[in-house]
Amino acid sequence: MVKTFDVNSLSERKRFELKLQIALLNNALKIQSMSPHPEKYDEYINERHTIIRSILNTTADFIVKDGDNILYKSFNEIMDKNSK
Repeated sequence: MVKTFDVNSLSERKRFELKLQIALLNNALKIQSMSPHPEKYDEYINERHTIIRSILNTTADFIVKDGDNILYKSFNEIMDKNSK
């Protein structure tokens, strides 16, 4: 079962931390896709996934939404690793 987290239900501090980590992750994924050495970004990307899970305190699959907008899907972690 996939849990859904709405950032608007989180405290202001957690909402900021979560959105920051998601933005850093998305930025790293874009840079990685253009890099001649994409493997250099694997550790950093995995750290972002781990931090996002830690902020939400979950090990289950989950989706992070901001209203109707999907910001993050935890099952993308597997897709990111397999897309290479």
